[in-house]
Amino acid sequence: MTWYYAVGSQQQGPVTEDQLQGLIKDGVVTGDTLVWREGMANWLPYRTVSGATPPPPAAASTAVPVSTQTLAFTPTAEVLYAGFWIRFCAKMLDGLVIGIPIGILLVISMVASGAFAQKRGDAAMLIPVVQIVIQLVAMVLSVLYNTIAVGTWGTTLGKKACGLKVIRADGSKPTYGRACGRAFAEILSGAVCYIGYIIAGFDDQKRSLHDHMCDTRVVRDK
Repeated sequence: MTWYYAVGSQQQGPVTEDQLQGLIKDGVVTGDTLVWREGMANWLPYRTVSGATPPPPAAASTAVPVSTQTLAFTPTAEVLYAGFWIRFCAKMLDGLVIGIPIGILLVISMVASGAFAQKRGDAAMLIPVVQIVIQLVAMVLSVLYNTIAVGTWGTTLGKKACGLKVIRADGSKPTYGRACGRAFAEILSGAVCYIGYIIAGFDDQKRSLHDHMCDTRVVRDK
């Protein structure tokens, strides 16, 4: 069962029952918070749905309860998690976005370093160093690309082309910090035979290793 809840006049969610209970403990959801789930005709205060008022938070909440008259949004459909193959296609497209300029840079660097090394006679030592530097540059560019794209738009060019976006468990867009952490975590997903990516095919929410680490999901952008 998934829930949606209101913060001010903004819809949040979906969240699972366990996540909702966590929000109640944190004081984000109170007895006056409007909530909705599939099967309910209207948004209702949580206390009328649960039959009990959530315990008060440890610190006094400054949130102002909203009424059904001021609520300016409507329930949305269940999220549709992106499957393994559509995510694979999006990753391939993103690989082209990063790979083409990196490939051009690699060719130019190898040709230039090879010509320079021939003059000095130490090509066997110089060329491997250039390759390592290019790989490090590629890693940095990949992290920057994913951080800026996901932090700004909640998606990358490859995901956008495939109709996908990255969200948090509550449905919100990842922050730049979380997007950066997710970009670094992707390196771990591909470190051991890409097992971190493959597990998305067996997860109930289609999460890869970096999604688990950063509490994100990749969903269809409807």
